[in-house]
Amino acid sequence: MILNRKTNLSLFKYLIFTAFIFGANTILAQEDSTEIDTEKLIIVKAYSPTVSDAFKVKQKPTLNDSSLLQKKKVSYDIFSFPVASTFTPTKGRASGIQRKALPRTYQNYASLGVGNYGNVNAQFFSTVNLNNTDELSFELLHNSSQGGIDEVQLDDKFYNTQLGVDYRAQKSNFSWTANFGVEHQIYNWYGVPESPFIENGMLQQNQFDDFIGGVDPKHSFYAVNLGAGIDMESGILDDADLQYRRFLDNNSSGENHVVIKPHFQFQTGMEVIDADFSLDFVNGSFGDYILNNEYNLNYSFFNIGFAPSIKINRDELALKLGGKVVYSIDGEYDQNQFYVYPKISASYRLAGDYFTLYAGANGDLEQNTYYSFAQKNPFLSPTLYISPTNKQYNVYAGAKGKFTEKLAYDVKASYKSEGNKALFTHNRSGTTYGELENYEHFNSFFVLYDDIKTIGISGELNYQATEKLALRLGAKYRSFDTENQEEAWNIPNWEASLNADFKISEKWFAGASVFAKGERKDIIYFSTENQASNQIGQVSLDAFVDANLRVGYKINSRLSLFVRGNNLIGENYERWYGYPVQGIQAMGGASYQFNW
Repeated sequence: MILNRKTNLSLFKYLIFTAFIFGANTILAQEDSTEIDTEKLIIVKAYSPTVSDAFKVKQKPTLNDSSLLQKKKVSYDIFSFPVASTFTPTKGRASGIQRKALPRTYQNYASLGVGNYGNVNAQFFSTVNLNNTDELSFELLHNSSQGGIDEVQLDDKFYNTQLGVDYRAQKSNFSWTANFGVEHQIYNWYGVPESPFIENGMLQQNQFDDFIGGVDPKHSFYAVNLGAGIDMESGILDDADLQYRRFLDNNSSGENHVVIKPHFQFQTGMEVIDADFSLDFVNGSFGDYILNNEYNLNYSFFNIGFAPSIKINRDELALKLGGKVVYSIDGEYDQNQFYVYPKISASYRLAGDYFTLYAGANGDLEQNTYYSFAQKNPFLSPTLYISPTNKQYNVYAGAKGKFTEKLAYDVKASYKSEGNKALFTHNRSGTTYGELENYEHFNSFFVLYDDIKTIGISGELNYQATEKLALRLGAKYRSFDTENQEEAWNIPNWEASLNADFKISEKWFAGASVFAKGERKDIIYFSTENQASNQIGQVSLDAFVDANLRVGYKINSRLSLFVRGNNLIGENYERWYGYPVQGIQAMGGASYQFNW
């Protein structure tokens, strides 16, 4: 539609007139409203609140709109073009944990220490790698003293030297070893106490001096060891070991001891079955010694043992069930015997590494030998009865674990029965009759056997305070019930020990040990002119404490210096009656490690 200018002007006039008429009517209406009367309106309604049902808003509401659920097709194109960059990244360095350098190890070690009483302690260890699979190692140990204990009547020096050579070879599916060793020991019969003779009026002082004047207390031991072993990587034969020892002394005594122990193992599902065999043969004699012109002291035993067992592991439970049978042949007196022993152990972890209960029962036939007795008490006479000990059973129960990550514990109670247990007592001594041997001057020991039942309680604490400090405390108490003897001679009722190792710095290190033993009792026998054995009583050996300290300084990775102090309390206590030990002992020396 097309409008001209005249038409627009007429329309404009019409609109203005209409607006004027509408405004006038509005003003007249307002003037009329002022005449309306006002009234008050009150509305009353009782309050009755209601609670609407609550509905949980879904976190992911469901949409039913099909148009929204349909995926839209997206099409896109990549428009790429090269961009010149002047950025050059710098080479970074990976950060890691700084590891502490491992201490360098050496194949050879030598140590020498010298102290008062003429004490000398020397050690030497060496390993030679022959090739990638074979190696040869040497070991030399020496400990000696020139003696000098106060109030000792006879020469009290001693000497102990051991030399060992081992050969080891590793093959594709097994390894084997061979070893050779020799030992030379000298322990004098120096312990002749005056009191039993003087106080009991058996000898006057001058008679006592004459009594021991011609004694040569030297007692020498010699041993030669040969052995071999094999360890299999596969097959039912797990390992086997063979050992032979020839033992002699300077009184024409001699002993042969052979032990063969093959070990077989079978895997049946989750269980492991072990089968241990043992062949133990020993024979020996004590020179030309004849007892009562009738019985000699020759001995010969051959023990054949078989011990099968099965191991069961289920979660926190570890169980081993087995037993052992031994057939013992007494070749000297034709008294063969058959023994049966338990081999049972169990443990259950109630609280992981913090609390574990364990219990068990075991037993065995222990073959005593002249060599084993001489290592326990080197002051024995070469006039011993050698017989095996029947360890019938040892029933025990205990708990172990740790209180904290640094403090571990182990406590145990036990009850055991032993038949023919060996006890060391003083030899009977003559005074006025005949010519006496060097060991017949109340200065040597022999062996008695008795059936003994023992109740024991033991405990141990291990505290690893830091990497530099470690402490270990142990103690045990035993109560003995003897069958024929009045006491368990020379066995203390209680023992305790404390050991500490402390690394002071990178250069300084130290260690300490304290051990104590309770009172022991020995029996006193004398023979008079008619050679009758007369017991004149018992003697008690006091409890003792022995404290030891060692301090070392590391000059470098190879060379170190050390000083040691032993028996620092200074008490000349008696380990065996009539045999006081050396007082305060001080030793200094050096150790050196190297490679060839």
